[in-house]
Amino acid sequence: MKITVTQNSSVSETQVHIICSQMSSELEEIISNLGLCDHTFAGILNNEIFFIPMKDILYFESVDKKTFFYTNESTYESKIRLISIDQNLDNTYFSRISKTVIANLKKLKSIKPDKSSKLIATLLNGEKLMVSRKYVMDIKKKLGV
Repeated sequence: MKITVTQNSSVSETQVHIICSQMSSELEEIISNLGLCDHTFAGILNNEIFFIPMKDILYFESVDKKTFFYTNESTYESKIRLISIDQNLDNTYFSRISKTVIANLKKLKSIKPDKSSKLIATLLNGEKLMVSRKYVMDIKKKLGV
């Protein structure tokens, strides 16, 4: 893959041009991740709606039929169901790690094997999440391990 960056002070908005012979899954992932750069996600905290940059979200979690997402600073409630979030974040650096959690893989510090063929994922903030057996192979593939 060849990457070319051209600086031009007269350009008011950054543009990304992709020239390819055919689409691939890797290219689709790159395009999806580029699209997240300036996106925010709406979350409710103390009856106020906040718009949180996607890059700041550590993970999404479903608890008692409610959806929450976590940043280093706060926990927000979302009105969007986890299944919809998962579909919208397909081919991005967010990945399902269990039936109830979608994690931001860019916020992982480490992973280590656990009993019963599961993984323990440690986030950059030290929080630990369990990767269930169903998702272990997919997570390893996405992380290149």
